[in-house]
Amino acid sequence: MKLIISNDAADWYIKEMHLNEGDSIKFFGKVYGVNGFSIALSKEEPSRPLAETTVKGITFFVERADTWFFEDNDLNITLDETLKEPKYTL
Repeated sequence: MKLIISNDAADWYIKEMHLNEGDSIKFFGKVYGVNGFSIALSKEEPSRPLAETTVKGITFFVERADTWFFEDNDLNITLDETLKEPKYTL
């Protein structure tokens, strides 16, 4: 699995989440209802990363415990220019 974050997306997280250099953001799978899945995130430190990348001083990562959600996929995060928010592509 690869985790790719564009500079524009990193800027969005830094601004919206008031991040400072050295902070970390975890992406994980979230289950809603019977058939609903989405990507969630939280500000926390990695413990057993499956994939990680550092952009603009922020570490973005996925933990091994979330392999079930990201298995056999790369996570590419860019900034949607129309909506002005992150766009997730698996």
